[in-house]
Amino acid sequence: MKRRYLLVFGIFLLFFSCNKFKGSQEIPAYLRIEPWSLVTDYEREGAATHAITDAWVYVDGNLHGCFELKQHNDGVYAMIPILEHGEHNLQIYPGVKLNGISSTRIQYPCYKPYKIKRMLKEGKVDTISPLTTYYSIDSTSLKFQLMEDFEDVNNIRLYIDTNFSHAVRERVDHNVDTNAWLDPVDPINHHWSGHIHLGDSIHKFSLVSGEITNIPDPGNYILLELDHKCDEDFLFGMYLFSSQYGLVDKELVYVKGSDTWKKIYLNLSPTLSDNYHALYYKFYMKGIVDTITEADYYFDNVKLVYLVRNY
Repeated sequence: MKRRYLLVFGIFLLFFSCNKFKGSQEIPAYLRIEPWSLVTDYEREGAATHAITDAWVYVDGNLHGCFELKQHNDGVYAMIPILEHGEHNLQIYPGVKLNGISSTRIQYPCYKPYKIKRMLKEGKVDTISPLTTYYSIDSTSLKFQLMEDFEDVNNIRLYIDTNFSHAVRERVDHNVDTNAWLDPVDPINHHWSGHIHLGDSIHKFSLVSGEITNIPDPGNYILLELDHKCDEDFLFGMYLFSSQYGLVDKELVYVKGSDTWKKIYLNLSPTLSDNYHALYYKFYMKGIVDTITEADYYFDNVKLVYLVRNY
């Protein structure tokens, strides 16, 4: 008898589960999010390089999810199902990987969201090519503390730390060659890169900023954008000086070498919040090779940017 009841109960569950969605399951609309475009005012905001990998999608102000733009057979995009129909307001926020790490994806606080209205229909694929800009410097608390594009050889704000590399200052030059960075918008006027060569008698370097003061209060976003193309890995870190602790060296991120140009967004906020007493800080990039290896390191479009929160 017990087995009979179990059998009947199982048949009931099977029938219920098979018919639960029959005739009532909605057909979603689809958004196909294409790769992002970034537009900048070069004189005020630097080059329009970016590494926006994600789309944070809001529908009528409600977060629908974070979606990575992936490589498919027919291109790079994110295909997003949405169980909404009719006209809706969409906000799409550009997302990046902080420190180049996939587990630290965020909405990049310095870029504006892309806003648009769309008529969503069942089964229809709506393609969106989002565009973003930096928040306006005049109308928000976004600040560029430092920008270095290596175009003006007499005004480069990064220098070699000779105590680390034992290299002469001329080792840091700006180069235009087949490896140098080229601005896709204006390659004629913006084509120089910072360049360091290791080999011969020099096997290590440290490229350091000047002293940076006027540090924002703890809790604000402080970020460094950096384009790089380096034969070998390099270390990114910070020097912090305070009257209490003297000079402190904080090693933050090892960045992998690449034979193509990459962009990374480095998060300085936690380190500066933990060292709010610092009188000034410097950031640096360090590289080292063995005595039989040669390596070239190219850097460009260094931007130290921060966004002060309004509490």
